[in-house]
Formats: sequence, C-alpha cells, structure tokens
Amino acid sequence: MLYAHTRSLIAVSSFALLAGCASNAPQDTTPKNPTSVVHATFAFNGGFVPDVSGKQTVYTRSDMRRIDNINEFDNFLMRFANSDTSDIFRIDRNLLWLLDNDDESYRECPLAGCVVSPLFSTEERRGEEEEEYETYEDRECAVTLAQNDFSVENTGNTRRFGGLDASEYVVSWQTKMEDEQGRADVNLLQFVFWTASPTQEMSQAWRVHSEATDNYLDAVGDDNILVRLLGRDGFKAIGSFVGDIEKTDETAYNSWASELGIIEGYPLSIKMEWFQRNEACPKVKKAKSTDIDLTKGLDGLKSAAGNLLDNMVNEKKEELIAEWQKKPKVRYIYEVNSIAEELVHDSVFNLPADYKLSDRQ
Repeated sequence: MLYAHTRSLIAVSSFALLAGCASNAPQDTTPKNPTSVVHATFAFNGGFVPDVSGKQTVYTRSDMRRIDNINEFDNFLMRFANSDTSDIFRIDRNLLWLLDNDDESYRECPLAGCVVSPLFSTEERRGEEEEEYETYEDRECAVTLAQNDFSVENTGNTRRFGGLDASEYVVSWQTKMEDEQGRADVNLLQFVFWTASPTQEMSQAWRVHSEATDNYLDAVGDDNILVRLLGRDGFKAIGSFVGDIEKTDETAYNSWASELGIIEGYPLSIKMEWFQRNEACPKVKKAKSTDIDLTKGLDGLKSAAGNLLDNMVNEKKEELIAEWQKKPKVRYIYEVNSIAEELVHDSVFNLPADYKLSDRQ
C-alpha cells in the first residue's frame, strides 16, 4: 500500500516537472495561414549512385515555398554525408535561404539560386560498389544514334495507395548507339507512375503550386538555368510531368511531349530507372602468361601461379560487371504519403533566429 502511494507521488511529481518544462518552451506566436502541405518519402540507389533514402515535406503558398529533406545513406563510408536541410523560397522577397539544420547555419542566395565557385569541388567520396560513368569521349569511342524510341502506356494495372485506387502508366525512352563495327550500347530510361483521381486536397494543392510556380517564374525570369534551357512552358511541363502542377495549359504541355497527355490523375508514386547495356567499343584486356619459366626455378612457378590467379580474378570481375549491367544504373522512387491544406505558422517560411549566416550572394 505504501509502495503504491509512493509510486503515485513519483508519477504526479514527474508530470508536474514535465509540465513546468513545457511551459518554459518558447511559444510560436506568428500568425497561422492556409498552406499546402505534402509529406513524401524517397530513395536513390543503383550502380552510379550511393544508396540513400529520406523524407520530404513541402510547404507551399502562392508567394513562398519551403522544402525539408532528411537524407540517410546506407553505406557506412557515406554516412558523413547524412543531412537535414531546408530550402526556403521567398518569392515575395526574391530570396532563397538554404538551411543546414544539423549545424544551424544558412546560406542566402538570389531566388534563382547561388553560384557555385569553380574552386569548390563537389565530388564526394564514393562507395566501393559504385561505378564511374565514362562518356564516349572518355572511351575514345565513335558512335552514331541507331534507335530513339519513346512510348507511354496505360498498363491497366491498379493498386491502392493510402486508401486510394491508383492506375499504372509506364513511360519508356530507349536509345541505341552503334560503333563502327555495329556493336551497340542500349540505354533505357523508364518511369512508372501510379496516379489517382484527384481529391479536393490534391486539386487545391495543384492550384496553390501552380500559382507559386507562375510567381516564381515571373520573379526569376531567365536567371534559372532550366528556364534558359527549356523556356517557361518547358519548365512548367516538367512540373506537370512530376505532378507538382496540373496539366492546365494543354498547348504548352503538348508542345513538350504530346504522348504524355494520356497520363491522367495525381501521381502518388513515381519510379525512375535507367538501364544500360554496353557493348560498343569494348576494351581489350590482355591475359597474363601462365607459362612456367623453368629457367627461373621456383620463382618461375610462383610467377605462373600468380598470373593464373590474376586471370581468374579478372574473369570473375567480368562476370560481376555483366551482372551489374542487369541492374539499374540509377533508380529513384518518390511516394506521396499525404496531401492537405493546413494552417501553418508564418515562422515556417522565416529564418530561425539562432541560425548563423555562412554565405551570402
């Protein structure tokens, strides 16, 4: 009985302590306003990229947007690159803040983005199982384009995502590059979309995101490199392709890729894979001699055995490379977990007071 009474006193005291701590926490007194909020998960993997997965939250109003990303690498050697970042686009102020939430610092850039100095190396340490991409120029390989096929298919397959019925669409782009001997490199870029009939929340998100995109394009003009390369309509077509905005301008959209017009609905899941088979301009590898040089006695026997082992290792390596080429060079998966319009504090789009400035451009 005494034990039960003592335990109750401890519980009440602990609750009072926690309540006291909570009351001392700073309160967010900034106004709340309607905001489109999208929660999603994503993953990168494949032969050319380290395995990384993460979570993303996107807050959007017509004149501002914030994107929170948490990235976690699977490879132990790459875990130094794990990150917790936020990009705040203040369209109303023509500013972009790049927040590093791990060390509580930020960079301030023009809305179109910061310029990366050529003295700054962006190359990171690579995992042992990653391949290095080589261009045809690197390989000294002369090739011509022999095939260039693009297709969009409504497969008729359906499944449920978060309680919503979704339909599958597959977009494929295949190219074949042949060398002077007719040997070919084949590249297949494939997107798999699972789309659902837009709910009221999805339609509202499309509307807000479209307004934000238009305001962003009005503010940055040609300062954004993608706008310079694709034009305003092309930039919006990319947004339509990934589901950020609705296909409202059919003329502009169809001028970008008319075949994509059959894709209907809001994409709840997007998977992109790049497959590659390399047979053009093969590298000729000379096998080491395994003949035993009897004039060198035991050293000659050891040398022959070593060369035999090297050849076996090289043959095994070639088998492994052939196996790797059956897998995607790059795979990216993005899945939407929830979409809603919420009342969000204005502070979400402001700089935290205790963050330190690390660069300004």
